[in-house]
Amino acid sequence: MEKSVRFTPKKIGLLEENKGKIERRANVDITINKLDVKITGNDIDVLKTRNIINAIFEGFDLERSFKLLNDENQLKVVRLSDFTSSGRSVEKIKGRIIGRGGRTRELIEELAEVLVSVHGDNVSFIGKPGNIDIAKKAVEMLINGKPHGRVYRYMEESKTKNEEMI
Repeated sequence: MEKSVRFTPKKIGLLEENKGKIERRANVDITINKLDVKITGNDIDVLKTRNIINAIFEGFDLERSFKLLNDENQLKVVRLSDFTSSGRSVEKIKGRIIGRGGRTRELIEELAEVLVSVHGDNVSFIGKPGNIDIAKKAVEMLINGKPHGRVYRYMEESKTKNEEMI
């Protein structure tokens, strides 16, 4: 399979820095021609590579992005601007999600067992679909002004329910 994608100059630079490592780990060939990128390999590897590249662009470092090589993991991107209609600024929303010293983001990662990146106007998750759903719901609760303690309890209870179902 071959997939072509067009990127901005800034993103091309980021991709060029990591190209060799991505090719080796994802078992694909990446060709960069100005702003056009061509990914060649088997279908699944090409799709995973595209997700890895998107994860890097969403602020995940390379190693965290490689978690997408695991078939169980997915990338989910949520646009924070979709939640700003009532006068809340994206910066205020990001502050609630990140928390003081990054502690809230870390707790979301720990309790929901996902990786989280708050970058630009987006919050992104890497993890198993059910865990991403828990983290996404927690972020929506924070955006809607729920107290942090209540959000943490929700994640703990959801995690316990998921473990009991297994």
